Amino acid sequence: MFEHVQSQKYYMQIVSQIRSHIIQGKLKAGDKLPPERNLAQEFGTSRASIREALSALEMLGLIESKSGHGNFIRADGAEASIDGELLKELLKAHRPYDVFESRLEIEPGLAALAAGRATADEKKKLAKQVDRLNDLGEKLRSDPAKVEQYLEEYMEEDRKFHLMIGRCSHNDVMFMVFSGVNLMMKEAHWKTLKAKAVGKEGNLQRYGREHRAIFNAIRDGKAELARTKMREHIEDLKSDLFDE
Repeated sequence: MFEHVQSQKYYMQIVSQIRSHIIQGKLKAGDKLPPERNLAQEFGTSRASIREALSALEMLGLIESKSGHGNFIRADGAEASIDGELLKELLKAHRPYDVFESRLEIEPGLAALAAGRATADEKKKLAKQVDRLNDLGEKLRSDPAKVEQYLEEYMEEDRKFHLMIGRCSHNDVMFMVFSGVNLMMKEAHWKTLKAKAVGKEGNLQRYGREHRAIFNAIRDGKAELARTKMREHIEDLKSDLFDE
């Protein structure tokens, strides 16, 4: 009849507390939340958990993030209801920081294997994917009117690029494990955080250079360089998504 209880994700506990403050009138529409660093101290948690909570609150429509200005309460006590389906999605989705950690452990090894095992045909396909990804990045930067359209496409092609590298490793077990992690990059919570990172000035150009460097190392058969470049790329994502 009953299921085992599970400890709630840290970021969802933060979401619950902030929502309660809105319902009780302690936080009102238009109020500005403290900076992320201060919130981390008040909640006694990591910046990563705060970032995850803020993106979840934004998805639920309870706060609004204004670039360069901070995070503001969007709803008052009477409006602080939560979309049931969105809440279910957040609860069943994987914690974005766990996705990051898994990628950091798995992908550098896959890139190194790909450098030693990718076929000539696979390298050609990977080259085309890098070009496509960087072209989309350029469109994102140069055509603000179509940001929403290009952003979704960019994130999907980025996910495919990393999946293609995993396939080039020719290690069926590692590829199967990574395929599961890669699929989690389609989850709404991960995409909300990644979209903010992509939107920061200079990041698209940097991601383009990093993707090109990873591909070049794989193309040239330089396994350790491919491992290093992939690790640097994913570590940069940590800074963009969770640390700043």
